[in-house]
Amino acid sequence: MTHAAPWSRPKIDLHCHLDGAARPATLLELSRQAGVPLPADDVAGLRPHVQVGRGCGSLREFLRTFDVFYPVLRVPGALERVGEELIEDAAGDNVVHIEVRLCPALQATDRHPAEHVLGDALAGLAAGGRAHDLSWGAIVCCYRELPAEVNRELVELAIDHTDRGVVGVDLAGPEDLPGAPSTGALRRAHDAGLPITVHAGEAAGPESIREALDVLGACRLGHAVALREDAALARRVAQEGVALECCLTSNLHTGAVASLDEHPFDTLRRAGCRVTLNTDDPAVSAITLGGEYALAARQWGYDEATLDAITRNACDAAFVDDARRAELRRRLDDPVRG
Repeated sequence: MTHAAPWSRPKIDLHCHLDGAARPATLLELSRQAGVPLPADDVAGLRPHVQVGRGCGSLREFLRTFDVFYPVLRVPGALERVGEELIEDAAGDNVVHIEVRLCPALQATDRHPAEHVLGDALAGLAAGGRAHDLSWGAIVCCYRELPAEVNRELVELAIDHTDRGVVGVDLAGPEDLPGAPSTGALRRAHDAGLPITVHAGEAAGPESIREALDVLGACRLGHAVALREDAALARRVAQEGVALECCLTSNLHTGAVASLDEHPFDTLRRAGCRVTLNTDDPAVSAITLGGEYALAARQWGYDEATLDAITRNACDAAFVDDARRAELRRRLDDPVRG
């Protein structure tokens, strides 16, 4: 079975970066309002600077787009609008639950500290959730390049905002840098009841996945493409029920895989791993989650039952309480409303 159109049944996105979800038109409008220059003054001209396509094949090239628009995201209130529009876009794709991650320290300035950045994002996500009846949670990212004390502050910020929608903590950033310096911050998050997900095995090898599991306390893994290099580690991940936040198009754009033929998604699924499909940076990659499901169906011939099983993996792995999970399961059983 193949799907020419995006998969329209209810879906769950567990790995979506807020900064990678800003609409080009919104970036342009915000830049004009704040007087922050961008390299083009119309959407068509801006797209090549803030989005990537088939020609992109390296993480360095992928991240260059963020350098272009990050000054706009540092404008107070920008992430509130981006968050609300992200929820609107997800609802239009029949996403029924989304977990949106951000590192507030990366958008913070002297005049707009990390606490305010996070507050803006949560306000926008909450407004979008109310308007579109969409379940959401925020994941605060620690960052490998940041000093340990800053990551500890980010975890405290996450803990202080659990009543406003923060549901977990992530470790992101260049995987050639060790995650061990963030161990204390992540342990503090875990002790406070916040589950941990870690970017691992995208730009580094299986050793980064072992570190995520054995040192950093991850219960979910972002990308984990490097499991294709270590069958024993893949078996362990399957046996322990660690959920994998897989991002097909993003992995092509960053060069984590050269082609979908090389992507381990289906091999890991057949080996019993809890694979899920996610967008990563939907605006930068110009994708939707429905499109990612269709991509997987075309590549590996998945039928409806297989695609629904992948969504149920995401439901089981979501950072939600039992009541919310039960409600999400009910929504997944309603293919029309979601």
